[in-house]
Amino acid sequence: MAEVKKRKNYFGFIFAFLISILMFFFIGKMTDTNILDEIKKVKYFDILIAFIIYSLSYLVDSIRYKIVIRPFKTKVHFIDLFYNNVVGYVLSSVTPLAAGGQPYQIYHLHKQGLTTEIATNITVSRFLEMMFLNLGVTIFSYKAVVSSLKGSAFSNKLINIGLIISVSISILLLILFLKSEWIAKLIRFLENRKAKKINAMGKKFENWTNDLKDSIGFLWNEKIFFMILDIILGLIVLMIQAFALYYMLSRYAIIEHVPFFYWKVFGGMTLLNMVVYYIPTPGASGSIEGAYQILFSSITGNSKGVLISIIGWRFATYYLQIIIGGIFSFFYNIKRGK
Repeated sequence: MAEVKKRKNYFGFIFAFLISILMFFFIGKMTDTNILDEIKKVKYFDILIAFIIYSLSYLVDSIRYKIVIRPFKTKVHFIDLFYNNVVGYVLSSVTPLAAGGQPYQIYHLHKQGLTTEIATNITVSRFLEMMFLNLGVTIFSYKAVVSSLKGSAFSNKLINIGLIISVSISILLLILFLKSEWIAKLIRFLENRKAKKINAMGKKFENWTNDLKDSIGFLWNEKIFFMILDIILGLIVLMIQAFALYYMLSRYAIIEHVPFFYWKVFGGMTLLNMVVYYIPTPGASGSIEGAYQILFSSITGNSKGVLISIIGWRFATYYLQIIIGGIFSFFYNIKRGK
């Protein structure tokens, strides 16, 4: 089973890479640009800097973990939390709809001494926080970003449809998280005399959801200060990730004539991420490159400079993150005799 999952992850990585390459060649064709010549213009030093900037978000995320776990009186080493964030990103990046990271993070936190209820509470709470933080930034920057797309092929209606879907999914996940006993009731509804296994599973899951609700209430009612601090740090994580793209654009695209450009990058990233990450390709490959190219070319008026920037940024914050994350995971597990 583990070998099958590994092969799927490798396939996801290769599939994502091929889609990105095809999209870059398509963009090059549309802009009458030799993509191979543009790739050569990206400097290794800039890729390294963008990689380091983006990687700082793992450190902040690990501090967030420390803060949220503290009320549960369980000691988890910082390196384990750092590993949890890195591998969570890697698995999300190689699975469609970014669905692979959170289940593993719950499993890993459980292995570090947390109950499955607490591990689920922490992981899902942080996931929902980031979704609603993205939504808040998107609402705040929506008008400025969308107004930059006038005259482009990017459809405002497509953005609006994507946002509606994204918001609906976020609300559905929030309801299921807060009302997890509904799933238990559904399982109990399926019970019948011939389904003893379902009956036993339903009772066990019902007990688990009750413990989960107690954990959620403890964290969000009695320890709300820790969650507020976690939300603030979550916003800093988004800003760090946006700065990696801003750095690349500042190196290869002409941005001096664009006022408040960093904040447009920040708002543009959050808005597009709310839409494109529901494209069912690993790491939203293809849709990320195309959407970012259209948006930031429209804002800067420099499509070739934006293309070079996105090539370098995508390699630094996606492919290189997966490669280095995989190497780090390998040595982490060897150190622990796994």
